[in-house]
Amino acid sequence: MENGWPGFLDFTKPGNDAVDDNVYPPFIRFWKRYGRNFLPLLQLNLVYALMTLPLYVWLTSLINANAAQAGGVVTMLGPLMLYFVMDWPAPVLIVLIGASALLLGPATAAMTYSALNCAWDRPGMFWPGFWEAWKLNWKQALPIGLLDVFAGFATVYYLVDGNAVFGAFGGTVKLIWALLMLLYGFVRVYLYPIMVTVELPFGALLKNSLILALVKPWRPLLALAVSAVLVGLCIVADIVLVPCFLYSMIAFTAAFLTQPVIEKYLLKQEKEETP
Repeated sequence: MENGWPGFLDFTKPGNDAVDDNVYPPFIRFWKRYGRNFLPLLQLNLVYALMTLPLYVWLTSLINANAAQAGGVVTMLGPLMLYFVMDWPAPVLIVLIGASALLLGPATAAMTYSALNCAWDRPGMFWPGFWEAWKLNWKQALPIGLLDVFAGFATVYYLVDGNAVFGAFGGTVKLIWALLMLLYGFVRVYLYPIMVTVELPFGALLKNSLILALVKPWRPLLALAVSAVLVGLCIVADIVLVPCFLYSMIAFTAAFLTQPVIEKYLLKQEKEETP
């Protein structure tokens, strides 16, 4: 790769540690880069998991409450943590969940930037990049994080209680909502990587994320498939996956898949328009 995004994708700078493994197929290249950055990604996942733990406990507790009615339990970590905090005053729990919801967007933007540095072999910029990305992107990331929270809990609500709420239209509502969430998932795969890579107004950020999701749909489809597999594994191993692997693996996968598209359609165009 020749000159990349200043301070981010420029592997020609003296002293960087980028490894030229582009001769390998993408699948092999993915795992080689993930392996080289395993420890930083593990640390990243732990930090992110701690920031978003109240939301995870709340969401999984709602899921488990409905699963228990059918005689099963979906996850272990959420109910386990809930057991330790169930006697805490309600205002304290509300504050923790609210703070976690506010942190979600900025934390996801910062995690995405660090995952991009790992995906492109810039581990030296890991933690400085994390906090810099947080500072630069929190204003755009905050409303998107709140939208993520709404989408997650609304999905649980509609899919679980849709028939009871909407009666005969429950099945139709579930289908429409599932299609909307699938489209949002496609857009979201591009949303955070574009946010931390290219400086765009909020409207342009949403527009470009939607356009790329439609132009290159197989990349977000693959990213969502990997996410679905990891979330599915959480049914039996969330005590290990959530604190250690889940979030950073999802972010790393999205970074690896989307950055070539972002560079081709956005960064290249921006360079050409720069006098």
